Formats: sequence, structure tokens, C-alpha cells
Amino acid sequence: MNPEDLDSLAEYATPVAAGDETIIAISRPDLESNSYLSQLFAVGADSPRRLTHAWRDTSPQIGEAWAAYLSAEKGERSQLFAGPTLTTAHRITDRHLGVSEFALDDATGRVLYISRVPEPGRYGTDDDIPADEEAPRRITSAAYQANGLGYVKDRPARAFLVDLIEPGLGKSGIAGSDEVPLSTMLTTPDSDVHDPQFSPDGAHMSVVAATHPDHGAPDLRSTVWLLGAKGPTPLELPRMSVSLHRWIDADRILLVGSDLTRDELDFVGQMPGLFVHDMRTGTTQRLTDPETVAVAQIPPQIVAGTVVFAVDSDGATRLAGLRLDDVLEGSAGADGSAVIDESAVTGTEAALDDLVFLTDDVTVVTGFDVADGTAVVTAVTPTTPAALLRVDVDAARESSGAPVPTVVLEHPAPAASVRPEVLRVEGPGGTVTGWLAKPAGQGPFPVILNIHGGPFAQYTHGWFDETQVLTSAGYAVVYANPRGSGGRTRTWGTAVQGDMAAPAMADVLAVLDHALAADADLDASRLGVQGGSYGGYLTAMTIAADHRFAAAIVERGYLDPHSFLGTSDIGRFFTEEYTSRDAAAIARQSPLAHAAEVRTPTLVMHSELDFRCPLEQAQQYYAALQRAGVVTELLIFPGENHELSRSGQPRHRRQRFDAILDWWDQRLRAPKADCTTVDRPLTTSAVR
Repeated sequence: MNPEDLDSLAEYATPVAAGDETIIAISRPDLESNSYLSQLFAVGADSPRRLTHAWRDTSPQIGEAWAAYLSAEKGERSQLFAGPTLTTAHRITDRHLGVSEFALDDATGRVLYISRVPEPGRYGTDDDIPADEEAPRRITSAAYQANGLGYVKDRPARAFLVDLIEPGLGKSGIAGSDEVPLSTMLTTPDSDVHDPQFSPDGAHMSVVAATHPDHGAPDLRSTVWLLGAKGPTPLELPRMSVSLHRWIDADRILLVGSDLTRDELDFVGQMPGLFVHDMRTGTTQRLTDPETVAVAQIPPQIVAGTVVFAVDSDGATRLAGLRLDDVLEGSAGADGSAVIDESAVTGTEAALDDLVFLTDDVTVVTGFDVADGTAVVTAVTPTTPAALLRVDVDAARESSGAPVPTVVLEHPAPAASVRPEVLRVEGPGGTVTGWLAKPAGQGPFPVILNIHGGPFAQYTHGWFDETQVLTSAGYAVVYANPRGSGGRTRTWGTAVQGDMAAPAMADVLAVLDHALAADADLDASRLGVQGGSYGGYLTAMTIAADHRFAAAIVERGYLDPHSFLGTSDIGRFFTEEYTSRDAAAIARQSPLAHAAEVRTPTLVMHSELDFRCPLEQAQQYYAALQRAGVVTELLIFPGENHELSRSGQPRHRRQRFDAILDWWDQRLRAPKADCTTVDRPLTTSAVR
């Protein structure tokens, strides 16, 4: 894959089973328009059939009577469209800041949706007040910005209800003279709300929001809020953070969330799990093992007493099933008393080995839907960036291993794509999963060590554009999931708490050394290292301690824990939970504090509007490298945020690839020369 091949890629998302067909959103970056195109398609036995024709159509939902989706023209905000079918749907909203998500209640013909509500005089609500003339913002909360959005307190996310059957008349829509139905803004908690849902009988509406208002102290607790005439009512849950919820029946709610074990900030390495809350008894039970099962952030489904959900597991995201009767302590009777099913394994938290897997251990599931005993799945596989699969759920229950899926549709990978080799390497803390991707042909090849962000995230077996661009340019790529990564166990994830660099550095270097020793096609004299976010952090710490690398790229890095605390959208809890509050301990783990020990020529890349790892992190590190006499450059992408490499402007994504290849071509095409820029001894404080 070459950088200019970026707009040949596609992503499949949000599959919906519709009889013999599956509805999916197919999106792709478009270099010419410098934006993303997305439309809905029906995929069946014949060629895919295009259903919608706007610039960006996403998030389809289909019922027996109604269908809905989100749609936007180029440069506009997404609005809700609904009708008897997707092809006959018309615009239902004209929200100034658009609609972000919704739930369709097919039986009653209602939609509960989420939209941000701007303060008067802000965000273009008054044509006479441009952004730089808006009133000052008075801030008292701990969190007030979000990456990819900006300020949040003056445009809170609120819940709205709209009736599709007998809609009240609203004002004329922004796209024409046709009136849109009247939406009612519901009373919600003070915090942003998300994940709108209806109970199966339509009696309850619910959202997820912070448990308590933000009055200046960081607090990661969140819960499900019931909306209605009595005002918002929170579920009384254990100390936890809820991300998703689905109603099992009129009284029980399935939750995807994480325990906050020690206190309201204890998030490091917490494995997201499944929980069931019973509103009649007020009890909440965890269904999955908090040590071995990490539930992915994909909405689960309840089908015939079985929860179908996705699990992050050792480089894959696997579809799995769990029978509620096997793990629930008992269902509640009409009077709220417990009714115990004697055949059930009562009160059991299902471990990873207890799950019934519906997909294999190398597929990365991105979405799914289940109907009539069949799961339709969108995924990334080792050989393609996008695939639509069909899985026989009943066969999976009866077999000892994951069933072989039927490939319904597959997007071709760009030319010269390679399939990486999986590496299992014994490291100081256990077996590390890694990969080696090599160019076609015969070496020796220069080698790039790539390090992922998070740190509680994982590289996967899935086709990856960054790896393919490097291998197509003649570079071998080594990458791994060291201690601190997700997809393994909680113990593995917390291994870097209080020591963010050393355990992970030992693991990634162990995988690199293994690859170099095992494969004669790899040129150990031409090594580079790169990473983004936490990967940028670990890259910076590595080049301060290990001087074998001819060059490095530090991208969107977490580089100064001290200033990060006050400038990042997660700063108030991330730094102290990962590094501690002790100044000396923070300095030992700070790339900025170790910048004087770097000898490696380093490209520092950052986005101008990154509120996760703010631009000042890169600016400080760049200045420190210059002060130390290190060959360095600073590359800043205007208008971009922390997600540049994944969802940034297509032209910027291509220019980013061009810059990366240019840097490596300058530094690694010839055998490694002495890259020491100043003759100075290493200080004893370097992390070894």
C-alpha cells in the first residue's frame, strides 16, 4: 500500500440483519474532497444494493414498522432520518449541532436521540457573533474539554424524544421548507448523556451519564438514568463506570462497565465486563471474570436468554455468547423475591474459557447483529481491511471450537499487502504476543519497531494500514502487546502502574531482539522506533535508554506528566493513577526529564487541536531535544486532534504517511552511522 492508496480503503460498520439481506454502512476516505463518504447498502446473494445517496449516511436501525438512520451532506451535521423503510425515510430533525446517536422504539413509533445544545451566542447560533467574539467561559468543573470536540460545558449532550406516528409540527427544516416534527427535550442529569435506550415494553427510557455532577473533583463513576415525568432517576449501582446498557426485560438491565475497585478514580487495567442490574431488588451482579474477560465497546444483544457480545482477546476481538441462566444468581419473582434456578451455576463469573466463541482468534469484530440463529458480523481480518461475515450461532453452541464463518462480502486489500507472522516471545513478565511484517522479496531490510498507544489497548491480527505502508516501502515492522496492554488479563494491564516505561520497554525490546535473531532478512544495523500517544511516550523513554536506533518518530506523545495534569482532557486522573503523585517517581517516568539522555535523531509529530495529549507536550519535548543537541524536527498538523492517524482529514493522513516515509528514507536507507550528536556520557538516571 502506498500513501496515495488511502482512498482505496473501506470500512464496514453497523450491520443489521434484514431477512436474506444485511444492511451495512460502507465508508471510505476521499482524497479529492478531503472528507469521508458513507452510504448504506443492502448485501445479499446478489451484488450489494445502494440504499442511500447522501454524503454521509450511517447508523441504520430497522424495525417491523419503522426504519431510521443518520445522514448529512458534505460539511453539515448529521440529522435523524426515519420512515417506513430506509429508502423512504425523510428528515426528522434540524438540530444546530446535529444528532450523535439514537434509539428506535418500533412498536410505539418513537425515537430517543442525543444532541448537543449550545448556549445562546455560541457555536454559530448567532450569525453576528463569530467564535473569537464569544463571551468568556467561566469554568468550575474538573473536566471541561474533550478531544475532537473542544469545550463541552457550554454545549451539553441532551436527550430528545420525537413521535413518528403523530408528530407535532416544528419549524422549517434547515435543508428546505418542509417542516420537521416537534422534538421534546427531556429533563436529564447535568452531565452529558449518551447511549439512549427504550425498555422492551416501551415503558422506560434511559441514558448513561455521570453519577454525580462535576463540581471540580474528578470522578469516573457513571450509571444508567431513567428518564420520564418524575425527572431523571439514577440506578443505584456499585462503584463503577458504565459505558453501554441494554434492557433484558421490563425490570432487568444488562450493563457494560468497569469496576472502580479502590475509589472513583481506580481505572487502570480495569477489565470492562457484563453486569445485570435488577430494578426490583436493587441488586447488581457481575457476569464476567474481572481478571480474564475484557468486553469490547460494541453494543451487546440478548437473544433467547443468551448475551451475545464482543471480547478483546490477545490480538483479536471475538464474538462470544453467554447463557444468562449459567451465571445469574436467580431471577426475581413478581414480589421481588429471588427465584433460584437450581440448574444454574449460581453467582458464577464466567472466565474467558467459559465463553462460547462464535468467531476465531484472529478476526477483529467491529459490529454485529443476531437474528433467526444467525449472526452477521463486520470485521477486519489478517488479509482484508473490511469483511462482512455470517455465522451460524446454533452450530457454535454445539461445536467445540469457533465455527467457520461464511464470507458474504470482502473489500480487497491494496496491492503488495503482506500477512504478518505471529510471534510468541518469552519476556521477563510472561509470554508476549507480537508480529513481524516483512516486505516481499529478499532482505536485508531496515526494521521499524512500532509501539501502540493506550497503554491499555492492543495491536491486533487485523490488516493495518500503517504496517502495510511501511512494508510496501521496503521496511520490516515489528510490533507487540507488552505488559500494560489490553486484551490479556487485569494483572497484565496493571503491570505498568507506577512504572510506565520499564516493563513495557523490556517486552517490546525482547520481541525485537527475538525477531532480529530469528530472521536473517532483518538488518540490525538499521533500526528505527516509532509510536503514538503512549507509544510516543514509550518511544521517547526507549531512545533515552537504548542508543541502537538510527532514528525515531514520537507522535502525539504523552511526554510531560506534570503539565499533562492541567492541559489534557484526561489529565486530572490519568497521570496520578499511572505514575503516582510523588514528584520523584513522576520524574523517573517522564520523557521530558530524560530528554537530555537522547542521542537518536527524532521527528516529533503532533496535531494542533489534540486535547488528549496537548500540543504543548510536543513543543516542550522538541525544545528539550534541541537544547540537548539532538537532531530533531517538529511537524504540526493544523486542525487535527488525537485521532489524526485514524480519522483525520484524508489529505493530512496521506501527508502523515509521506512524512513518516521521508524520515525513514533519510535515516535508514544507508547502513547506520554514528548518530551521537554531542559527545557526552549517559546520566545514571536513564531507564535501562
